[in-house]
Amino acid sequence: MIAALTAGTLAALALTGVSQPVWAASNTFYVNNQTGSNCSDAGPATQAQPWCTFTPINSHGAFSAGDQILLARGATWNQQMNLSGSGTASDGISVSAYGNGDNPKISRNGSVDDRGIKLVNGDYWSFSHLEVSNAASGILAFYDTTGHNGLSFTDIYVHDIKGVIYYAANGTGDKVASAVADNVRNSSGIQITGKHTTFSASDYFIRGVRMDNISGDHNLNTVGIDMLGVGEQITSNVGGSGGAGANMVQDVVINHLASHHDNWQCDEALRLFTVKHAVIMNSDLNDEAPCWNVGGTTTVILGHLEDVSIVNSMFTNVNHTGSNDENALDFEIFNNNVRAQNSLFANTAGSAMSFLRLGGRPGDYSTNNEASSNVMINNGVAQNFGPILVLNGADAASPITGTIKDNINVNRNFLYDQGNGFAGFSTTNNTTLSNGSGDVYFSAADFSGTQGLNGWSYQSLNGNKYVDLVYDAAGKKWTPSDRSVPEITQFDQNPDTSAAHWVARAWTAPSTGTVSLRGRILKSDNTGKGNGILARITKNGKQIWPASGTQAVAAGDEYTGVNYVLDNLSVNAGDIIRFETNSGKAQGGTDAQQNSSGNGKAAYDQASWTPSVSYTSRPSQAYNWGFNGGHEAGWAVYGAASSNAPGTDLSALNLTSSGNDPRIESPNPLHLNAAAATTVTVRMSNDTSSTTGRIYFTTTSSPGASESKALPFTVKPHSGYTTYTIDMASNPLWTGEVNWMRVDPIDTTGKTNIDSIVVSGTGDLYVNRLLDGSFEDQSANFYTYRPTGVWQYSGSAGVQRNHSAFSGTQGAASGQQTAFIQGTDSVKQTLNLSAGSHTVTFAVDQRTNNGGAQALDFYVDGAKINTTPFTPPSGGGFRSFTTPSFTTTAGQHTIQFVGANAGDNTAFLDAVAMH
Repeated sequence: MIAALTAGTLAALALTGVSQPVWAASNTFYVNNQTGSNCSDAGPATQAQPWCTFTPINSHGAFSAGDQILLARGATWNQQMNLSGSGTASDGISVSAYGNGDNPKISRNGSVDDRGIKLVNGDYWSFSHLEVSNAASGILAFYDTTGHNGLSFTDIYVHDIKGVIYYAANGTGDKVASAVADNVRNSSGIQITGKHTTFSASDYFIRGVRMDNISGDHNLNTVGIDMLGVGEQITSNVGGSGGAGANMVQDVVINHLASHHDNWQCDEALRLFTVKHAVIMNSDLNDEAPCWNVGGTTTVILGHLEDVSIVNSMFTNVNHTGSNDENALDFEIFNNNVRAQNSLFANTAGSAMSFLRLGGRPGDYSTNNEASSNVMINNGVAQNFGPILVLNGADAASPITGTIKDNINVNRNFLYDQGNGFAGFSTTNNTTLSNGSGDVYFSAADFSGTQGLNGWSYQSLNGNKYVDLVYDAAGKKWTPSDRSVPEITQFDQNPDTSAAHWVARAWTAPSTGTVSLRGRILKSDNTGKGNGILARITKNGKQIWPASGTQAVAAGDEYTGVNYVLDNLSVNAGDIIRFETNSGKAQGGTDAQQNSSGNGKAAYDQASWTPSVSYTSRPSQAYNWGFNGGHEAGWAVYGAASSNAPGTDLSALNLTSSGNDPRIESPNPLHLNAAAATTVTVRMSNDTSSTTGRIYFTTTSSPGASESKALPFTVKPHSGYTTYTIDMASNPLWTGEVNWMRVDPIDTTGKTNIDSIVVSGTGDLYVNRLLDGSFEDQSANFYTYRPTGVWQYSGSAGVQRNHSAFSGTQGAASGQQTAFIQGTDSVKQTLNLSAGSHTVTFAVDQRTNNGGAQALDFYVDGAKINTTPFTPPSGGGFRSFTTPSFTTTAGQHTIQFVGANAGDNTAFLDAVAMH
């Protein structure tokens, strides 16, 4: 639990020069309306005789530096608290809690005019350890004059904050007068807003805002920052400043935001507008905006921003409600240098993030934005988008610009161009995984209270030995049994004070393969004290990053941090990769010297780090469906309801059976080689009396489901997670090419969770499986000659994207990219084929903006199959073709498309499929 704020607990925001408040011991006002408190509004506001209500506070006038307003824990008020006054950098003003029990509550009547707390033009204020509910605005910080500094919120729970959307009650009818007066556009639990006439580009209204450990549910927004006035959202010259207003709120840190199921009106859950220089970090937003909204739904809406990072966070489960958007991040309007980095985006009906520049918004821009090193799983499936969408509806001549790099994508598609999209983006080193989300380990999502669960352990290096830490269930953290540091939490890790000791979040490889590592390390204590920390990554005790020395992370660096990208790292089963931090204690310094500068104290060495590990190759496994976030792309649920509600296991498919036949069905076709892929492993829990599960399958030669193509397996009744291994080869019909599976985990009503389904074996696990037939995996940067991947390109062949210099206005036949083949160069792929007859279907288009006519020939193992070249229409447009049938033996074979016409002639190839 976070301790009550006292003198010295928050210090300078080092990067900004804006101090957070420190509290003096005088001018303390106690408020307690509970029976036996001896309260009196006419009393001295002491612990012995506190005030009963907020009336004396509201009539007090401006509070002064060092004042504290302390509300009794366990008490509840239904009254608005009105505040004004300014503290100083050395003596702030606080509203907090005292005593024992639950945090004090302010619960209003649910009226559109209700507020919990309203602060006007305050400097160096802090709010902590409070619960606010049932108001149109929870804690409202209102500014109508410039130049204010210092605003802190810590350990605040806001819920059922609703009533106002678009300034109106329930979004209909006339604007609510109080909403206009307070500039409450949309109800928000913690809200920063205000009013303005004119201001300059160098002005700010509030600078130095800190939010830490904020939680919310059943709101419209849990957090909302927006200084725009009525009708200003599409204004490019706000307040005559010459800009879009990003300078109005500056230097913002939102840390450890936990928000879920904000289900009123469902427009958004976090509104970030008119902000410059900010970071959202270590945050978890789940199941947000789960209802229909006429304007569309999103988890986070971004506008009028400059220099903002969203990093080391999780955005999961944006449901399909029939609304527009349905995304996690909406880059809506007037955004420059906004970065989504090293975060998890899982199970979004729409895209993970949408970069927009819509029509009817003069001067709008979306420039220099970034999506990097994120993990993206099961995005855009309901709306048939990929995880990253771009829509430039304003002017193709003025593109949306940015960088898309180093992302791990577990989706069939990656980039989705909804109009004039990616011409201004650089895209490099994005990796698409095709074998299931179980190949990805995102440490914050996998965090648990059990050593080794989900592949992760929590350790410290004490001298020369790694020792397991002990889980503190109340604090949700790993520590030694006898002291508070070192410490590992879901998003952070803290070393102890010794330079010889490292704290390590450790991942153990479950199987042999090749992995990619992504991560960013930032300081997250926000004190600016100490001399920073050190970081490293080791494999089996040997350092693999950085290449030499150790990586320093600067004190107070919450905005940028240090990033790494490690690809093609080989691991064997049982290898341990540790992500380690150290206090960075200077050699030769005494403890007293270190402590005097802040370094050596655990409070100053907290680091945000959410490493991810992704298998890019795992020879022993055909598929690893991990149901990360409670879903898995392509699987369908029947006879049961699935849930990702708070309290469920978000790393599993949570099912409640409504009858005796609950089942889940796989994508089709799987192209499994039954002779090699012989084992299915199901890890599941069973909260019922059922003792039997079943796996059904179909094959190319026997495509219908039946009891003859099924294998029962015994399950433990009323059991926790248990692994069941089924030998599929024990059924003689498991032969040839297996294309579909159905798993019945139980055979009765009740609850069961499926954590993973893995298909494994030895040898060639697939048959007739052609990969990346739409050429999406290479994530072309406009166009790329000879990219590496499952296809091999020769000479002047490669991959190009819609609206590239190659295609111009010609679109792909499938997805957003195609192969291109110039002259007599080629593209080929080697795959395992079954014995017998095959054909290949594909689509070809003629490049029309340069060069002459091109056609393609098709080869198998070096022999040309067609007699006449496959020729697309001369005027452009994809034409579909089917090759003549060809016969192969069982085994590895190479198919190849070769240009038929030498010289400057180019064809586009797309939608390749094996039959």
